[in-house]
Formats: sequence, C-alpha cells, structure tokens
Amino acid sequence: KESPTMDISHIYTRIEEKRRIRMSTLTFAGVAAILLVLFITSKGSFVATRDIAMRGPQNQRANQFSAKCSLPRRVQFSRTAARVTETSREPWQRIADKLIDIDATNDERIAAVRNLLERREDVQKDLTDAAQAIVRDRNVETAKDILYPTGTEARKQIDGFEVVLRQLQEDIVPELNQYSRTQGNATLASLRSTLSNPQAIAKSLQTTPNVNATEIVSELRAEFTELQKHPEEIQKRLMSYVEESKNVFRRTPVGLEMPSYKVISTAKDYEVREYEPYSIIATPTRKQAVSPNNPAATTTANAKAFNTLASYLFGKNEGNKAMAMTAPVEMIADGQGSKTMAFILPNEVSESAPSPSKGDEISIQRLPAQTVAVLEFPGFATEKEIKAQKEKLLSSLQTDGRFTPIDDTDSFRVLQWNPPYTLPWLRRNEICIKVKEVESAAGSNVVLDAVE
Repeated sequence: KESPTMDISHIYTRIEEKRRIRMSTLTFAGVAAILLVLFITSKGSFVATRDIAMRGPQNQRANQFSAKCSLPRRVQFSRTAARVTETSREPWQRIADKLIDIDATNDERIAAVRNLLERREDVQKDLTDAAQAIVRDRNVETAKDILYPTGTEARKQIDGFEVVLRQLQEDIVPELNQYSRTQGNATLASLRSTLSNPQAIAKSLQTTPNVNATEIVSELRAEFTELQKHPEEIQKRLMSYVEESKNVFRRTPVGLEMPSYKVISTAKDYEVREYEPYSIIATPTRKQAVSPNNPAATTTANAKAFNTLASYLFGKNEGNKAMAMTAPVEMIADGQGSKTMAFILPNEVSESAPSPSKGDEISIQRLPAQTVAVLEFPGFATEKEIKAQKEKLLSSLQTDGRFTPIDDTDSFRVLQWNPPYTLPWLRRNEICIKVKEVESAAGSNVVLDAVE
C-alpha cells in the first residue's frame, strides 16, 4: 500500500547471471533424458529379440509366426543399411524434429524413432560431446550448436525462448515498471476516490446491462437441439476445434486464408518476396492512443482497432456479410509516425467488399503487386523489438547490396501471423520493407543467366 511503484531493476543483474546457469542445467537434463530413453529403448528391443530367439520348439505357433515374419540376417542387415544410408543425408537432429512437429502423423513419428535408433551411435556421440562442452568447458553455446544445429525446428524454438526471456527482462518488465512509477500514484488516487464514494459505485452498477441467464441457456439449448439433428455438423465442428487448438504450437496457423507470394531471393537474415495484388481493411491505431509511450494506452488502442476490424469481418458491415478470418494482421507505419492496423480481405470479396458500417473508421484498400524484404523474428512485437529488427533488416540490405528500400526507411509493415494463444516463443512476426533490385545486381544476374 505504501509503495505501489516498487523498483525491481536491482534484480536484473541477478536474473542475467542465473539465466546461463539455468540454460546449462536444462540442456544437461535434456541430454541425460535422451540418453536414458535411447538406452531403455535399445535395451528393450534387445531383450524382446532375445526372448523370441530363445523360445525354442515349445511354442510351435509362435515359432512359425516368427519364421514367417523374420528375414534372413543378410537381408535384415541390407535393409537396415539402406535406411541408414537414406537418412544419413541429413543430420539426425532434423529427423528428431518430427517428434516435436504438431502436424506429424503417428507413422512419421514411429519412423523417426526407428531412424534415430539406427543412428544411435551418432546420437550418443553428439550427446557425449555436448555434455563434455557443458561440464568440462562450461560452454553452453557449443553444446547448443551440437545438439540443435541452426536451421532445425528445435533450434528455432530454443532461440525463440531466449528471445522471449530477453524481451521480458530488457523491454516488457522495465516498461511496465516505468509506467507504474509515472502512473501508479494517479491510479491509486483514482481508485481511492472511487472506493470512498459508495453512491457512485451503486449508480454504476445500476447502469450495467443485465444479463439474462435464462435466455442464454435457452439459446444454447435450442442450438444444441438443432445440432443433434445434424451429426455431421457436430463432427465438422469438433474437427475444426481440434485443428484450431493445434495453432497453439504452430509457427504459421492453418485454416486461414493468406495473401499469395513467392520468394525470389534469400539471404542470411531475410528473404525477398513478390506479392500478388490483394485487398485490406484498415483502421488507425496511433491517434487512438492517449500517449504513444504509454503501454496501457497502446494496448487498448490496438485492441480497439482489432475488434473494429474483426467485427467487420464477422458481419458488422453495410451488407451484413460474414467473412472468414484471415492472416496475417498487418501494422502499417508511415513516415509521419502514424500507425494503421489492417486485415487481409478474403479473395472472394477482394474486389466487391461491402461498405463499412456508419461510424466505423474503416477504409478498404487494394494493394498492388509489390516486392518486399522480410525479416522474421519470434516473441512479442513490442515497440523496442520492432525498432531493433527494422534496423537489423536495413543493415543487412545495405551490407548485401542487392536490394534497396523504395520508400523512406520510416515506412514499414509488421506482420503478425498467430492468434493470441500461440506460445510466445513460437510466434511468427515479420518486418517488411518495400525494395527494388539494385541495377548493378540485376545486370550481373542477366549476365550469369546468359552464360549458363
């Protein structure tokens, strides 16, 4: 009560010191767990094979079944060798990615386990090297490179988790702490004033809309009765709910319409895409915020803009036409500092979208074909993170020298692909800047094509 603006900055140093220790412990625990699973699995397979071989003539039916199912030793070895040769083209870590792929089938996971068992010597060697790097050399980064090479899904998730921790420690918590220092006293005074006036509280409760529980239950019962007449609709809804729930673990959601593009160039930190024309609905967000540096006001403004656009898609428009949800959500920034949130319109209404309802500040825009440079990053799309990623993209473009921004560098877009319930370290955010190919680079490509 006496200190609503508690200063927690003194624990940042201790958090950073303990972070690497925690990562070392988690990595070593993961190494031990994988070694234990591999040992138990290989030991169990050996015992099962030995028991079948030692049954003898006492169980004639089992022996006959084993004889039918078994292959000559030479054939078994050749098949195993063929599978090992086939999977040795890629690191075992990429095979292990199937085990954490939410969309992988059971057959694919079983095949991945078999391949890992066949390559258990490689797996055990890397696990041993990683454990030595942690215990002997105290080098977590080396162990991470051994167990989770760059480009694997496991590495992306680990890097994303570290990004989220960094954002919490360096961005989100300090921002909230600063906000509490400047606004905490005012908020506390307002709360005390409200609580000291019971008449005002009673009046506000009287103006609160009444919720008719009986009416809600009746509507739900009627809907359920109607669904019972159409079991295929129940099955369809259940499947859609299951599929949507998987988006918690997906980097890119499934089941949403997205704009079409093709990748024409890739670099270390970014890729260049050519987008086909598409339409958007947009509403401003920046001027809705009381203060751009106020995290609470910014969050409120973004939520209001999101609800406005979502209501349009769900049927609050002049045509009362409901449309499917799309992805990604775009945040557009221009050179004057104003920001706009935009939703992609489905293709079926891209050129015949209904007009917005009166009073809704929504504009419908048709975007032409465009070439953009895109840099992906995980975690939360905070103002500080967006600024850092934009500078990284501009620096990479300047270093590579193949593409250059068309507009001023203050104009850019942020694409957010995931629903709010996706795990933070799996979220897919992207910075987009319109670019054009540098003439010298384009000329060199023409010469190379002619030579080929």
